[in-house]
Amino acid sequence: MSWTHPVIMPAGLVVFVFVTHLFGLTTSYDSRWSIPTARSVLYERNTDLNEYRSLLEKNQFFAIEAFDGRFYGTFPIGASLLAVPVVGVVDALGLKLGDGKIEKVTASLAIALTTMLLFLIARRSLDVREALLIVLIFAFCTAAWSTASRALWQHGPSMLMLTLALWLIVVAQERPWVVQFASLPLAFSYVVRPTNVVSIVFLSALVLLRHRQFFLRYTLWGLAVLVPFAAYSAAVYHWPVPPYYSVRRVGHVSTFFEALAGNLVSPARGLFVHSPVLLLCVYGAWRRLRERTEWLDWTLVVIVASHWVVISSFPHWWGGHSFGYRFFSDMLPFMVYFLVPVIARIPALPLNRRRVFLWVLGGLTGVSLFINYRGANDFDVYLWNRQPVDVDLHPERLWDWNDPQFLRGLVRPQHGRRPRLDQRS
Repeated sequence: MSWTHPVIMPAGLVVFVFVTHLFGLTTSYDSRWSIPTARSVLYERNTDLNEYRSLLEKNQFFAIEAFDGRFYGTFPIGASLLAVPVVGVVDALGLKLGDGKIEKVTASLAIALTTMLLFLIARRSLDVREALLIVLIFAFCTAAWSTASRALWQHGPSMLMLTLALWLIVVAQERPWVVQFASLPLAFSYVVRPTNVVSIVFLSALVLLRHRQFFLRYTLWGLAVLVPFAAYSAAVYHWPVPPYYSVRRVGHVSTFFEALAGNLVSPARGLFVHSPVLLLCVYGAWRRLRERTEWLDWTLVVIVASHWVVISSFPHWWGGHSFGYRFFSDMLPFMVYFLVPVIARIPALPLNRRRVFLWVLGGLTGVSLFINYRGANDFDVYLWNRQPVDVDLHPERLWDWNDPQFLRGLVRPQHGRRPRLDQRS
């Protein structure tokens, strides 16, 4: 059976990405309660952490909120819910894995499945090798590797849910009835991370415009996720959404324009600094919008732009002690989608232009791979966050080209303990 078989290839891709992402750093900090919460769901049938009282005290109740005498993790429960089957399998097999390792297994699996879905999307327009190129860029040249699979942050599960929704919407171009199910992962993406409300709003508008006959069923499937979530929130927090979802966390304007620039080109947090290959996505989006009027293309561009605005309105826009463009990473599947028209155009280029383009592609890919390899494997880049001074106290360091984070340990050798990864999700 050929390695390009429509079942063998995606399955092999999942295994390859999953295994390779298991190596390297584990950056569990804010996410430390994700696996205890999953165990609480699995064995206690609740989400409180009262059974971990001694562990909460040992951690000085970091990232813990108390309601009605019960203790809960501060961050959304979506990632923990996705970890429940992983915890169940690990425990059933009797594997002695620490919570940090189980986080990494879950997060790596989320990125591996996201990679497979992106491959299936790209394969609709490209041959196998071209589609593989695109998804390997996603898996190893972006924050999917250097951030999302390092621990069970919200970003890996968020990417998985958004990519699953995108795949269903793409498939619906040929089988329209499939679109009704896109609201399931979309709605759950909100349970994972509140900023995904942007994607929900615009993709739902797309479904209403393009698949009106299925919109009622689309809405009902989404409500099947959101109504239980609202009921859970009301029972625990006495409000339809948890405190973490408060709109007061966005809308700060004092650093807004700095953040707009910083999220793109800051040497410490810039999207196009840490993954310069994504510049080609901008080119791909421009070509796609210029060459045809496709509502999905316009919708994805609007979503990415709106997400950029939202994360730039956070007062803590750089994401604390993290590496690279963590807050922007949820949008990677939508951006990588626009690599398809770029790669598809290569065979049609004249020979000389094709050679130049391939050199450019190779150079941008190589730089992106190197930077994200360091983020996934070298603690020195995380020590940058607190040495020589804490970046949260001195955010001007985010613009210091004399000491770029991704080169720390190479051009400025240092020694230090495992860093405090206070990422403030």
